[in-house]
Amino acid sequence: MSNSDSRDIVPRPQGASPTTVPLGLTAAIDLSFLPEDQRNALLHDHARKMLDLGAKAQELGVDTNTLRLTLDQLAATTREVSESGNSVTISHTQTTKIGRTEIKMGNTEEAKSGRMTRSQTGDRDWNPYYIFAGIGALVLIALIFASRH
Repeated sequence: MSNSDSRDIVPRPQGASPTTVPLGLTAAIDLSFLPEDQRNALLHDHARKMLDLGAKAQELGVDTNTLRLTLDQLAATTREVSESGNSVTISHTQTTKIGRTEIKMGNTEEAKSGRMTRSQTGDRDWNPYYIFAGIGALVLIALIFASRH
């Protein structure tokens, strides 16, 4: 017996677990050799992972749509300012589950270069830490010499 999309439909006894796990549109794993309790455990785990996968796909879809809307808005703002005869450079950095996106647009030389500053790229400036560590080391060395003399 088959349904309209040419898949076989085999009625199974009431309460029995399925004997195959779908892996996609055409692939499936035959579980008929397993006892029913093991099939139920595998099917339960498979269903939970499919729900997790669907939730993750929805999260990434939301992040993608948000990024697209942000880019559209920044591009529209840049276009409006540029058309009014003003110079504009817009930079935007965003980190989401998709990854990190760095955007620079405008009609200035800075925007045309496409280079982001260290603060725009999210790099930490370690120079103050090095300076304080150097001062601390000098104070420590001075204290050691002062205690010996």
